[in-house]
Amino acid sequence: MRRVFLLLLLLVSAPWLLMVPDACADKYAAEFLKVGVGARALGMGGAFVALADDASATYWNPAGIYSVTGTELEAMHAEQFGDIINYDFLAVAFPLSSPGERKASLGAAFIRLAVDDIPYTKDLQWEDYGLDGTLGTSDEGEGNGKWDPGERIILDEGKIVWKNNADMALLLCYGTELTEKVSVGGTFKLVRQELLDNSSLGAGVDLGIIYSFSPAASAGLVISDATTTQLAWDTGHHEFVAPTVRLGGQYTRALGPFEGIGTVALDTEIGFEKRRLASQLWAGPFTADIKAGLEYWLKRTVALRTGLNAGRFTAGAGARFSGFGFDYAFVSHKDLDNSHRVSASYRF
Repeated sequence: MRRVFLLLLLLVSAPWLLMVPDACADKYAAEFLKVGVGARALGMGGAFVALADDASATYWNPAGIYSVTGTELEAMHAEQFGDIINYDFLAVAFPLSSPGERKASLGAAFIRLAVDDIPYTKDLQWEDYGLDGTLGTSDEGEGNGKWDPGERIILDEGKIVWKNNADMALLLCYGTELTEKVSVGGTFKLVRQELLDNSSLGAGVDLGIIYSFSPAASAGLVISDATTTQLAWDTGHHEFVAPTVRLGGQYTRALGPFEGIGTVALDTEIGFEKRRLASQLWAGPFTADIKAGLEYWLKRTVALRTGLNAGRFTAGAGARFSGFGFDYAFVSHKDLDNSHRVSASYRF
């Protein structure tokens, strides 16, 4: 049965993947969906495809959400690049099955990335006096109805409007186990982007699978935007988000005399947008980024993490007690300011 399912998954996904190099996909369309969620996963460099086992599985791998044993809430907040960008994530997951039945769970999540309070000066007036700045000289630019360099702007704070640039996504996720070793899942996402006076709306689907070799080791596969997500702007312009393939594996074992548990995870993210300058590896239209992470739990209460996300150093820590969870992640960036992510969760 396992071989039959894997073959069917390949047959379903192959036509989409073969179409990608020739598709009219737009670079960096809906880029906010690639930032990552959950301070635990981000502290491990984003190597979470095979590990996803909490509410953040709505984003990382829908096949992993089946393992949620009770209702779980998770929230994350981040202020990126010198507090310019606000990034928020909120998710809920809960099991559908009863003990003894084949496990299945539902999840929902909301993502928002925004630059808030942007001064919008479209309605400001100026002295349309031309390039020389003097009225009545009939020089170039005078009375043309356009602002030209040298013309003085009449500052009227009452005509300055403060707006937001916001990208948002609603994720609806379902995951179930097919056998004791294989789980599958899917996420439907509704995407909306707002840029000053314009906006876009689109929808897409992510598909995922996890195969457990043993209780300690597993591998995962996710095809994000498997349907080549289309974003329709109110200007009439359309953007297309090409599929992304993420492959990952993880190995967990007991370590040390204090009930320690260690995990090593490795993911590869394969894209088809010819993003050579923004990727570690590339060949033709194909690009790849490597993500690696380490995690150590002490008595399943306190955790330390580190990793590499496409060469960028990450680190983090976490704690769990009485159903509550708190996680922190540090994500470095060589060109822009470093980012700090904080997330909290509750299971009941």
